Amino acid sequence: MMRLTQSAVPLIWSFLLLMAISLGVAGGLFAAYLRDLPTLDALEEYRPSLVTTLYSDHDEPFATFFEQKRIWVALSKIPNHLINGIIAVEDVQFYRHRGINFRGIARALLANVRALRPVEGGSSITQQLAKVLFLTPEKNLSRKIKEALLAIEIEKHYSKDKILELYLNQVYFGHGAYGVESAAQTYFKKSVDQLNLAETATLAGLPRAPNYYSPIIDKERALRRRNHVLARMLDSGFITNEQAAQASTVSFDESLFVRTRNLAPYFVEHIRQSLEEKYGTHAVYHGGLKIYTTLNIPMQRSADDALIGGLRETDKARGFRPIRHTPSTGQASGRVSTSYRAPKAGEILTGTVTKVLPRAITIHVGRYQGEIVLEKVDWLDASQTDKQFQPGMEVKVQVLKVHEGNKRLDLSLEQDPDIEGALLALDPRDGGIKAMVGGYDFERSKFNRALQARRQPGSAFKPFVYASAFDRGLTPSTIIEDSPVSYVIPVDGKRIQWKPGNYDRKFRGPTTLRYGLEHSINVIAVKLIERVGVDTVINVAHDMGIASELRREYALALGVSEVTLSEMVSSFGVLARLGMRSTPYAIRQVMDNKGAILEQHIPESRRVMKEETAFILTNVLKGVVERGTGSRARVLGRPIAAKTGTTQEATDAWFVGYTPSLVAGVWVGYDTKRSLGPHESSATLAVPIWTRFMQQVLKETPPEDFTAPENVVPVLVNYMSGLPTTPDDKNAIKEFFLQGTEPRRIEARATNPATENLLQFQR
Repeated sequence: MMRLTQSAVPLIWSFLLLMAISLGVAGGLFAAYLRDLPTLDALEEYRPSLVTTLYSDHDEPFATFFEQKRIWVALSKIPNHLINGIIAVEDVQFYRHRGINFRGIARALLANVRALRPVEGGSSITQQLAKVLFLTPEKNLSRKIKEALLAIEIEKHYSKDKILELYLNQVYFGHGAYGVESAAQTYFKKSVDQLNLAETATLAGLPRAPNYYSPIIDKERALRRRNHVLARMLDSGFITNEQAAQASTVSFDESLFVRTRNLAPYFVEHIRQSLEEKYGTHAVYHGGLKIYTTLNIPMQRSADDALIGGLRETDKARGFRPIRHTPSTGQASGRVSTSYRAPKAGEILTGTVTKVLPRAITIHVGRYQGEIVLEKVDWLDASQTDKQFQPGMEVKVQVLKVHEGNKRLDLSLEQDPDIEGALLALDPRDGGIKAMVGGYDFERSKFNRALQARRQPGSAFKPFVYASAFDRGLTPSTIIEDSPVSYVIPVDGKRIQWKPGNYDRKFRGPTTLRYGLEHSINVIAVKLIERVGVDTVINVAHDMGIASELRREYALALGVSEVTLSEMVSSFGVLARLGMRSTPYAIRQVMDNKGAILEQHIPESRRVMKEETAFILTNVLKGVVERGTGSRARVLGRPIAAKTGTTQEATDAWFVGYTPSLVAGVWVGYDTKRSLGPHESSATLAVPIWTRFMQQVLKETPPEDFTAPENVVPVLVNYMSGLPTTPDDKNAIKEFFLQGTEPRRIEARATNPATENLLQFQR
């Protein structure tokens, strides 16, 4: 026995030596890993990438800039149900271990062996935080060792609540959302402190596999994961049986994910460019800035509805245009969502024609079949259906009704217009931009036609000419002869005769300035600019807000110089404000993520026109709506001053109008200049869009008229002659004059036969 023991001594020594060597190697590796670990000083200086948020004029958030969509929230603002749900499903021993959850590792190992695949992780919350903050995502032994060592170090230096706060604001929840606040807004359209138990359990189940368990991708799988979290919370004593049972019956609201346009994309892009120029890209996408803008959300939605709807209606009147042809597979385009959820009523989607029948077209939209009843599409030539549609063709459709039981859809035919447009609205009292639509579709074209497009304004420029005239003593009753005239002008190095003509190719003889502007008579405007001087008009236009270069020629009166919609709207704002100009602006205030004010806009106004001139011109422009070329806007039933503008060959259609508190302008045209059609004008294209917008935004606002200055006097005059008249005159109107310039002679009615039929001529 002794000999046997003695023979075992070398083995024992060999074993001990091997253990010593192993421990030495392990110690060396441990020391090496310690030296290679990131310093926790970085955690002290940690500044997470935060979302920059844009707020409306009523401080409502409506857009964000981010690289990682993260909104930091204190632990105290996070519901206990969400905290407990995360702990229950990710690390139930969180408040008991010192960085590494050995029980969790063992449980996960057993679960994975049973399932023969990875179904559960064993990393503690602290380990997950260490990985996210300091390590790369690759899966290997080296990273796991570093992760564990870092977790132990983090636990030595920080409280459990601090670790949990960092984790809950850092972890990824899917669909671009980092942190619980961003996740709550992404999935439930509410702040995290407003979530109920079912919603918090849904979020708690996401960090393990955000895309796999996303309710947006797979509703049923997400609900099963949610119920698993509830069961774990129940087992851990965080909730009662009653709470778990009630929460497990709650379904997921699919309506939260109806595809909608981003609000004000052209406005948002304008803000982004301005911020990047001033603060840099990093601050915009990582700094968590708070940008308080001038945008009014209801007005913006009304602007979208008016312009987009108006362009669609205009385009439909020109007939059907197919999108493009694809192989006849009977399947929908890849641009159509194939997710679990049903299309929603009101959505406009792309579908694929499967059958063309005499009275209907069958359409495949994702996993749904739909039908367009041809007799209900009043803008489609039903007799040409077999020539216009073929199986496999892609078409735009609007969902009218969803029959979920049999996966059927009631559809209407739609199409994206190739015509473009823009709408801009601002408050003339301070210059704040309230709504901006720079085109039909931001995704189709990011070119902002409200700010960047320079186009000829046509007759919409005439108010600048009339303002110059009224400022120099002329009145609405001043007579100018509407008769043929010619001018010798230089063109391409040659001198030619230019004969301006009127829209209807008629001449009216002696005509008042009021009638000339209301009915947009070209000859009157040209003779007027000749009388007051081109330079005078240019100076007035620049003072009012036209920054673009203007041509020094008589044709300027007809709007031949290119300007932007924003310049026109801003300039008309001077008239709405009775001569005071406020520079347009979009940002009220910028704050950093600590609440410090980086900039604040203080509106400033300066007088650029006599109050009397602005009021008299405004009163004449009210006549454009009451009797003139803008009469389609008369349905608003309130004081409106405005001017139409249609360029030569109808390449551009404009309408700019205002009340004392709101000025808005609409432009319609093609990006590549071409005629809008032989019978089109601002009255048929721009005015209806403008009117639709104003009807929506002013419906709750009482009518408001413009206040006359003290030294402006009203006089009852004959509409045709501009001379004083009596109340029994059928053509009597109330005209305003600067005191001392009013006409004196009383006449019951116009005596010039040439003026008796003026009312029949309207542009």
